[in-house]
Amino acid sequence: MEKIFGFTQEDIKEKGMTYTANEINRQPKVWTSIYDKISYNREKIKDFMNSFDSDTRIIFMGAGSSAFIGDSLAPLVRKEFKFSDVESIHTTDIVASPSQYFVRNVKTVLVSFGRSGDSPESIAAIEIAEKHINNLYHIIITCNPLGKLAEYTNERTLNLVFEEINDEGFAMTSSVTGMMLAAYSIFAIEKNLKEEVSIIAGYAKEIIMNKYSIISKVLAKTVNRLIVLGSANLFGVARESALKSIELTRGEVMSWYDTPMGFRHGPKSLLTDNAVILFFVSNNEYTRKYDMDMLHELSKSKKHKLLVVSDKYYLEVEDYADVYIYNSMEKVVGESFTPYSALLVAQIFALFASLKIGCTPDNPFPNGEVNRVVKGVLIH
Repeated sequence: MEKIFGFTQEDIKEKGMTYTANEINRQPKVWTSIYDKISYNREKIKDFMNSFDSDTRIIFMGAGSSAFIGDSLAPLVRKEFKFSDVESIHTTDIVASPSQYFVRNVKTVLVSFGRSGDSPESIAAIEIAEKHINNLYHIIITCNPLGKLAEYTNERTLNLVFEEINDEGFAMTSSVTGMMLAAYSIFAIEKNLKEEVSIIAGYAKEIIMNKYSIISKVLAKTVNRLIVLGSANLFGVARESALKSIELTRGEVMSWYDTPMGFRHGPKSLLTDNAVILFFVSNNEYTRKYDMDMLHELSKSKKHKLLVVSDKYYLEVEDYADVYIYNSMEKVVGESFTPYSALLVAQIFALFASLKIGCTPDNPFPNGEVNRVVKGVLIH
């Protein structure tokens, strides 16, 4: 019988993690499926994207994990494609203060992410934008075919629904990586990314099948703090990774995210004997110099555990890390594809942390203190 993270399906059900474990596990498969759908719609997407020139403003929108997808993508899209004005602005900020974020006379594309598509801010942000921007287009990427976002369509909207990543667990996992891949693939529609997607799916399978157990080693003793560090586009990944542990451990493992360089400026005070640092190493050669400096500095202290994730293997990291996860001894994927293994490691860490403290990962808040789909938001 096939096991997932060392557990049978009976074990998984008993521990209350049927959705979460299986949704983490399915990511390599669904990434391929998502890219196949993008490829199938290539001409439609090309026609839509050809409507925009370098002066078009791109805004990634979402709330919670969906917002952190945009945080991760914005630096990449700004660097790699023709658009110079690219931002990630959370719907929670937009709805509360739209006049500070929207520019009426600038042609704008809103890229909206939503697992359920039913978060109160999701549609509200779109409706508010329609009132504040004269020349507005939408790219909507969602997972729920019955959600309000999936129903939003007009001649200025590209709406793509990926039902295979409609996570039913409390915390978003495959929906995060899947929507991220879909969005990046839309902006890179002139490229064939099939090989890259196959490579990252292969790396993910290796982590899921063979490396998950060493991730759990950093939880051998009591852990009540997680600090996640990543530079540039990996900063957004760090934000999402920190949220996963907060969610799945119902806040008992408190998390902080930062850039490696920023961590020195006060937040380093968080380090204790019960802290784990999850450190994402950049594939950018210049940025990585600063990553290595910080890893060297962090390795001098023995009072915390250091879990490092990189794409390519680096010998010096072996000396710094308590646990080291890497994809390849020699090959390097582009910066655009570094988030996927990093997020997967963070999800597995959060899953095992949840189990260690006795949570049920599918529903860490059985009394409803925090909900899977946000409730109680009054749109004014």
